[in-house]
Amino acid sequence: MIKNLFNLEKQLDEFKLSHYENADFDSLTKKTIQLYNKFERIKDKEKQNRVVLDLYTLYLQATEILFINSHSLSVTVDRFPSALFIDSFNLRKFIDENFSKTTELSSWLFKLIFSVLKENSGTNEKYNLYTNLIKEVAKDYLSDYDLLNAYKHGYRVKANHNQTTLSISVGNGQHFKLNDSDSTITYFSKETRDGVPIVLQHTLNFKIGRIFGKCLFVCSLLNNMRAIILLHYKKPVSSKDISSFYINDKDEWNSVFGGSHFKQPVFSLKRSNKKNAVPK
Repeated sequence: MIKNLFNLEKQLDEFKLSHYENADFDSLTKKTIQLYNKFERIKDKEKQNRVVLDLYTLYLQATEILFINSHSLSVTVDRFPSALFIDSFNLRKFIDENFSKTTELSSWLFKLIFSVLKENSGTNEKYNLYTNLIKEVAKDYLSDYDLLNAYKHGYRVKANHNQTTLSISVGNGQHFKLNDSDSTITYFSKETRDGVPIVLQHTLNFKIGRIFGKCLFVCSLLNNMRAIILLHYKKPVSSKDISSFYINDKDEWNSVFGGSHFKQPVFSLKRSNKKNAVPK
């Protein structure tokens, strides 16, 4: 019995190690940089719109991978395989409970990340940057995860690279700007309200430069999580396997903060009483 348990634990360890040895998270970093370089280079409006959509969906996909692996990293090795296959509902619950605010788990994760970075200068400032960014990333994913379904299923989505200003009007006719953005994505989702399926239109406004920065941040965390596991199993890790994320121009970075997400019902869905009904 003890031998069987030992063999099972050995197999689980081998599975976990193999997963991270083969995980090419760095390809996400390279793809992010390639997309943003392409965006800055092209002038054709239609091509710009495509890259805006590709970069934002890559950001959400990388974020999903990050939180799945954060979940897997937080469990014992016997629960690791099932943790990798967490369903969408439980993943969102995990993100909301552990990363929408500073928690014991998010603090533990960053202690691991910083142990790999081994940087002594500006640690508190960088820790604050990381903790604030992970909250922002979590908020983005929880708000926009339906965009991935819209993108994958039926292409219920479109993007535009154009200037949008969000303002508020007060009683005397004055307008005050809340924020502005340079990119917009519109997509459709479905939810059930009082038992009735409702189709919703989402309008997502953001600055493409900040999405690029946050995607690089997510990729850096993934690369460092991989390095943590490899080091745990006494596998060699080179300096190129460890990523350090920092902001060069803080004023510029703060200037691209903001964005908005609005959703409104478009129509409700009604099932036909006739079998195999065909529209006339």
